[in-house]
Amino acid sequence: MKISIITAVFNRESTIERCVRSVLNQKYEHIEYIVVDGLSTDGTMEILSQFEGQITQLVSARDFGIYDALNKGLSMATGDVIGFLHSDDYFASNDVVASIAREMESHSMDLLYADLDFFHQNTPEKSTRFYSSSFFKPWMMRFALQPAHPTVYARKSVYEQVGNFNLDYKISADFDWLLRCLVLAKCKSKYLKQTFVKMQKGGASTGGIKSVIRHNAEDLRILKSHGIYSNWMFVVLKYTYKIFQLRF
Repeated sequence: MKISIITAVFNRESTIERCVRSVLNQKYEHIEYIVVDGLSTDGTMEILSQFEGQITQLVSARDFGIYDALNKGLSMATGDVIGFLHSDDYFASNDVVASIAREMESHSMDLLYADLDFFHQNTPEKSTRFYSSSFFKPWMMRFALQPAHPTVYARKSVYEQVGNFNLDYKISADFDWLLRCLVLAKCKSKYLKQTFVKMQKGGASTGGIKSVIRHNAEDLRILKSHGIYSNWMFVVLKYTYKIFQLRF
């Protein structure tokens, strides 16, 4: 089974090597690694060029944001199963992809998801919050709850069925995609009790109060666009759960 992993990157010279090495250090052999750079102006491409021959496809071109870059990666992916590793993040262990392949080969599900750890930029070894996807049920999406998207791995056939990311959304296109997949298309999913990803805080969806408000507003717009009732009170309720996930 071939696993395609896509990384979108723009001006991340301080983190991209850690991200790439965590892919190259995976014990699973059948990995297609695609890196899509958005014309970085720092030293990102110089670092990536050191891995020529190890990265399956490396492209650098202007894009319209992270989801546009991820869609470009999806258009190039030929794996049986596809997932993403963002440029600030890295795999929690060297056997993550092997676990994904084993589960996908052993069970007849469309996608799987797992857990992740958040960390601050200067202390990657210290977890600040543990995000468990074990709680998730598709009906919870009306409360803007979802499994951790950086841990989601789906069969290529799922993307062929429900489509790629909707570029109308700048922060929550992953929420929209998961909603189309898990609620509208009723794709079969499975939770795997394993930490897949170490995720650096400060990205588009974790970058402060303004980002949180924009994120939730987009989630509500997405739910409404698909005819699913929700409101701000529903969305606020999700934070009662997140409080219990904090790890100091």
